[in-house]
Amino acid sequence: MKKLIVLFTVLVMLLGISACGSKEEAAVDEPEVTVEDSKAEPEVDGTAYGYGGSDPVEAAVYKFMAEEVSQNYSEAEIHIPTVNIIHIDFTPEDEILVYGDFWIENYNIDGDTLKSVSGGHHPGVIHMNKNYDVTIFDQVEDGDGFEASAKKLFGEEFDNFMKIYSDSDARNELRKTTV
Repeated sequence: MKKLIVLFTVLVMLLGISACGSKEEAAVDEPEVTVEDSKAEPEVDGTAYGYGGSDPVEAAVYKFMAEEVSQNYSEAEIHIPTVNIIHIDFTPEDEILVYGDFWIENYNIDGDTLKSVSGGHHPGVIHMNKNYDVTIFDQVEDGDGFEASAKKLFGEEFDNFMKIYSDSDARNELRKTTV
């Protein structure tokens, strides 16, 4: 038993020394930081808005819907977007175009229950700059102008939009996941 304790103590000491290392070792192992490294991509935290992924474009859409679009409705404690991206176009030199079927739902909290207050549907194209700041939001028209404006905005993505737009079961599942 005594030999086992001594052996264990020696192992802990060895592991402790190798885990801590010396200053020389740490300096050699650390990567150099260059000027290019300091030009990191801007970050958008989407977790506050129900987005758990790592795509900065999608996180920016969640943020925009929760912070900006939700303001067009009755005041509520929580704003939860349902974001169904159809296509992202990175080809314009100075912007990113996000084609999607976007919803915002606003709730108040009553104990452990979310009570719906307001919300709405906002299909369209979100324009954002390369820093993921939304600059323009082109929305499909309501009523009689819906189909014509959707065709104009979505172009060759129109059929994909209509498929997603008309699938309320999938949208409800996405909303549940987000909530």
